[in-house]
Amino acid sequence: KVVGATMLSRAVFRRGSLLAGAATAAARGVHTVAEVTVNCTFIKPDGKRATVPGRVGWSLLQTAQHHALPMEGFEARPGWWEDYGDGPATTADHVVVAREWFDKLGPIHDEELRLLDALPHATETSRLAAVVTLTKDLDGITVYIPPENESFTKYNS
Repeated sequence: KVVGATMLSRAVFRRGSLLAGAATAAARGVHTVAEVTVNCTFIKPDGKRATVPGRVGWSLLQTAQHHALPMEGFEARPGWWEDYGDGPATTADHVVVAREWFDKLGPIHDEELRLLDALPHATETSRLAAVVTLTKDLDGITVYIPPENESFTKYNS
């Protein structure tokens, strides 16, 4: 009976330690996977959908490339618009954002707008995937990869 009681007290102690550890992690700002996961749906020109998990702080481009979706491009350095640094350099990562998600994105900066203006097939909700940074507010975002997208054409030729 003493052995059983000892095992029970150890189990209670371990459970208490785990709960205390979780509370400590939350206090330190450590997040669970669910708290930093952002589900993104990419619709390819053929209509096939790919819903993949991204992470808060990743770009749409980084998310697509992580899951081997047909999208090329170069990551824009964080804060590039503040000091005219390494911003978007290509339109190969052009996507059309579903209208209901477009207003939740950050602002379009001059360099991105200049590149999008050069695309004959850009729409009102066009963005460059390299400069769309995922936030938890974007969980469930849907974007369309247009058939004219340079990346899609290369992957399917």
